[in-house]
Amino acid sequence: MTLSYDTLLRLSERIPRYTSYPTAPSWRVDLSPEEEAARQARLPSPASVYVHIPFCVEQCSFCACNQVVAGRRDAAARYLNALDVQVRRLPLPEATHPIARMAWGGGTPTWLSPEELSQLHGLLTRRFVPMDGAELDVELDPEITSSAQLQVLAQLGTTRVSMGVQSFDAGVLEAVGRPQRAERVAAVLSEARTLGMRGLNIDLMYGLPRQGLAVFAQDLAETIRLNPDRIAVFGYAHVPWLKPHQRRLDAFPRPEGEERLQLFLLAHETLRGAGYEPIGFDHFARPDDALAVAARERRLHRNFMGYTTRPDLEQLGLGVSAISEHHDAWFQQTSKLSTWWRQAEAGLPTLERGALLTPEDQLRKHIINQIMCNLSLDFEDLAARFDLDPPMDLAPELASLAPLEALGLVQVTPWGLTVTEAGRLVVRNVAAAFDPGLAAPQRAPRFSQAV
Repeated sequence: MTLSYDTLLRLSERIPRYTSYPTAPSWRVDLSPEEEAARQARLPSPASVYVHIPFCVEQCSFCACNQVVAGRRDAAARYLNALDVQVRRLPLPEATHPIARMAWGGGTPTWLSPEELSQLHGLLTRRFVPMDGAELDVELDPEITSSAQLQVLAQLGTTRVSMGVQSFDAGVLEAVGRPQRAERVAAVLSEARTLGMRGLNIDLMYGLPRQGLAVFAQDLAETIRLNPDRIAVFGYAHVPWLKPHQRRLDAFPRPEGEERLQLFLLAHETLRGAGYEPIGFDHFARPDDALAVAARERRLHRNFMGYTTRPDLEQLGLGVSAISEHHDAWFQQTSKLSTWWRQAEAGLPTLERGALLTPEDQLRKHIINQIMCNLSLDFEDLAARFDLDPPMDLAPELASLAPLEALGLVQVTPWGLTVTEAGRLVVRNVAAAFDPGLAAPQRAPRFSQAV
């Protein structure tokens, strides 16, 4: 079934940009630094480690990440020293802990010099030992990433890099305050591939100022020409009530309504036509890429970092604003750099907030994950995991999907739920049916558009 623009527009209401959790209802339990330390002390092996590097050369107007524009190089030394203190005081179950994945995000990790990248790797691997076949993923800005940095990353064992490109168009880049050259993107991607990195990713964004269909079509064509292994296509989330600097973009016309929807559909049509397989609702991958294989085999997972093939890994977050994800809880480090610095340097806990996952939370998390990643729910598996009768215990949620079922977007049977290919475009709406937190009244807008 082909959906009309009117139907898709109607479904493009403001709902959560889900990671793997439902929205936070009032009955969540706040957790203390002592409880965070208890989770760290029993961290399973292997684990995953995420390190947040907040620094950027300048602030892009579209950005909603936790970042700091830093002109002084001594900020790096202070940050790495504070990270070293934080890592040394972790109460891990063993002196050196096995990990299957490490990810460096930001901000811009390649704001660090080659020597500082080596220092970061060294202070981490004193406590975290990569297993054979472990992944090391690094986000980078192609405009500031040098050949020397790429060579150091390769020597450190980096398996893949992800580049936040967003657009190749000069007018769009000028409007969002992002200096970037297409030839530099191509050079970085080519050198990373030559150095043996795989799973190479380019991020694009639609809904930016000055970005009509013709401009975005050129962005897609240029990306396909570069032949990355993975492409993420994110809708620009205009949330100036959370990120005031985004108000700069109000000076420019942005695609809205049907035009924004057309950009979204153009990406799906173009990338699939070029041989990329859809992953969830906003990622695409070459058929032989690990994400595409996991998606076909219905073992894809989504966490705070995005899609992954390893659902069994607990994630430990280090650095300002970093998030740790355990099976029964999550924790976030303080998001204000000056506060994090002061606490980390003194060897104090840097926790800003944490929440316990009740059994109901864990159920909802699993359901949302399965829908967002594998486009399905297996009722027999759900019953075995959570000791419930899905058709009976989830009857109100399943009944609420009737309008989507009538449109051919979802199929509900006594054995499970399947999101159709047409339904992939609005899979967040399907997941939202199982999120009890959405029923709570909101004093201010919180969510981005579904499309």
